[in-house]
Order: sequence, then structure tokens, then C-alpha cells
Amino acid sequence: MTQILLARPHPFIVSEMLPFLQQNNIAAEKLERLAELEHKIVRSKAAVISLALSSPLPESAEQVLAAIKQLNPRLPLVFASMLPLERVQRQLLQLLQPYDAAPAILAVGSVVGMATPGRSNTALYFSKDDLADPQIRSAFAKLLQAHIH
Repeated sequence: MTQILLARPHPFIVSEMLPFLQQNNIAAEKLERLAELEHKIVRSKAAVISLALSSPLPESAEQVLAAIKQLNPRLPLVFASMLPLERVQRQLLQLLQPYDAAPAILAVGSVVGMATPGRSNTALYFSKDDLADPQIRSAFAKLLQAHIH
């Protein structure tokens, strides 16, 4: 079974995304402390980072991303938020810019830049509403599978 690391687990990611991942034969492991990252990242095919202001992890999304990129610069990334992509697109591109000259974002129905699932310059994005809509949920499952394999 494929495993994904919930690297900055906001409660919505845990409550909404966990069942979604399980339905798609993907196991999820929560990062409890940033110090565990090196140990847990080796078993993971991707990392999910919440863009929420708060998280059980005290580190910001930027700090978690920096730690992941230091350990595994090519690990596929998935970002999550309560907001639609249009509201966080600029923030997300700024977050990714230090690691790639041409960062790209792929969401269901939206492409920013030269996005290709599975490429190191491409991050997937989903909002809470995406998981609530059955059609978008299904399309996101296909995107996620392509991104992590």
C-alpha cells in the first residue's frame, strides 16, 4: 500500500482527507513533531502540507516545506487549504519559488504554470470543498495517483 505523510496535519486534513486516502488504498502517517520527519519521510511517496494558519505542529508551512526539501527535494507535494486555489495561488507560488525557478500547481480544473503530475516542479492543491464534491473528489483521486506513482 502506498503511504503519504501528513507533514503539517491540520484537523480538516486528518478528518476529511484520511477517509479519502483510505478509499484510494493510500495509507497516511501523521507527523507529530518535525524531529520525526527524517524517519517518516523515507517511507512516504508524497507529503501533504496544510496552508492553514494553525496546525498541531508549531512550524509554519514554509518551515515544514524547507525541511522536506532538505531531506528529499524530489518528493511529490500536495498542499491543502480551506480556501479555493485562486485565494492561495500567489502565496503557494511564493512558497515554492525558492525550490524551483518555474513552480507549477495542479488542481482539479486549474493549472498554474507548466504542471505535470509527478514532476518535482509540480505541486497538487486541493481545498476542503474539493473533497465534498463527488466529481471533484474522483478527479482529484486520479491526479493524486498520477502524482505519487
